[in-house]
Amino acid sequence: MVIKAVKSNAPWGLYVWELDNGKIFSDSNGNVMNIPGRPFDIESMNKITQAAKYYGAPEGKATFIAGVQRVSEMRHSEELDRMLEGLIPSESDIGAWEDEHKAYEEYQRRGWDYE
Repeated sequence: MVIKAVKSNAPWGLYVWELDNGKIFSDSNGNVMNIPGRPFDIESMNKITQAAKYYGAPEGKATFIAGVQRVSEMRHSEELDRMLEGLIPSESDIGAWEDEHKAYEEYQRRGWDYE
């Protein structure tokens, strides 16, 4: 089995504040400071830069992560429940649905049971 990471080229995502040491800035509970945006979104980059200065972490840079979005505690809980039930965690994850469909077709082609 080959596993490969796929870099998202989605035209949306989140900006996070990356500290000079390479770590992502977060609070003591692990909540990452972020702001939704688009690639090369000057306004979003400026907002997160100002927020980082305000919260005492001026040394760093705005880093864009494509294809990710904010998730509430409730949504996180729902997705975790779906995953534990063997379902695709996010009903809106088109890539996961496509992969699931490909796997289903491959199992059918080989005559294997698919559960």
